[in-house]
Amino acid sequence: MNSECKCGRPTRDAAYVCDTCGDELARALGDVTWLAEELETTITRQRGVDYRGVGGSSGGKKPSERPSPVQWGASEARGDLRALLVSWALFCEAEGVRNSSPYPGLPDDDLPALSGWLLWRVDGLTLNEIGSDAVEEITSAVAHCRRVIDVAPDKWYAGPCNQETEGVECGADLYALSAKGNVSCGVCSASYDVAERRKWLLEAAEDRLADAATLARSVSWLGALPLNAARIRKWAERGRIVAKGHHGQKPLYRIGDAIDLLAKEAS
Repeated sequence: MNSECKCGRPTRDAAYVCDTCGDELARALGDVTWLAEELETTITRQRGVDYRGVGGSSGGKKPSERPSPVQWGASEARGDLRALLVSWALFCEAEGVRNSSPYPGLPDDDLPALSGWLLWRVDGLTLNEIGSDAVEEITSAVAHCRRVIDVAPDKWYAGPCNQETEGVECGADLYALSAKGNVSCGVCSASYDVAERRKWLLEAAEDRLADAATLARSVSWLGALPLNAARIRKWAERGRIVAKGHHGQKPLYRIGDAIDLLAKEAS
């Protein structure tokens, strides 16, 4: 019987997640319907909710502080949240996560339906050994959606400029505002297709190591198929993906191995 939640608080009965974290997951899922409406409003720019006082920063960043390529605008945040909820719904259905829902089968593929369906399974997820991953991933995704509502779209790091002049590569950092179109170098004015830069970043990340949660977010947000940490851990249990190192107690997996497995399962 597990006695401590991933957050360090004690659990009760046979739970793997404490009451506080379970409540946080329930609140996050309960906010999704409202967030879906506000994200749509932000995308269409019909009206706004001022979240400018929440987070955010300005000024140059050191290379170690470069923004992640996942920091896109409201449209991308909504899509990422939907993909994540779909993944957890499929996990709950496949694993038979305990619930008292009167509605059989999977929900419709939209945010209100997915979040409402998962709300019935919060207690069941607290009894699952990877329930803490659901708490971490879903609350983080919901928090990200809150931050992007009616805020100018964040720029995301699109890699270095590869333009050469007289044999010297520019090397300036590129920052894109969206997942489509072009991004221009602020130093040499070279222009790049954003989709190609995403592909380039994904290929460049193949040999990097990451824990299951970080790997899942990176692969999903860089343009591969939706992926969650639960699926990676299932692969590991079945020997389909092997840890290449550890960070503390967390196994680290090669990003390229996960990309290859996704491609095989999708074919």
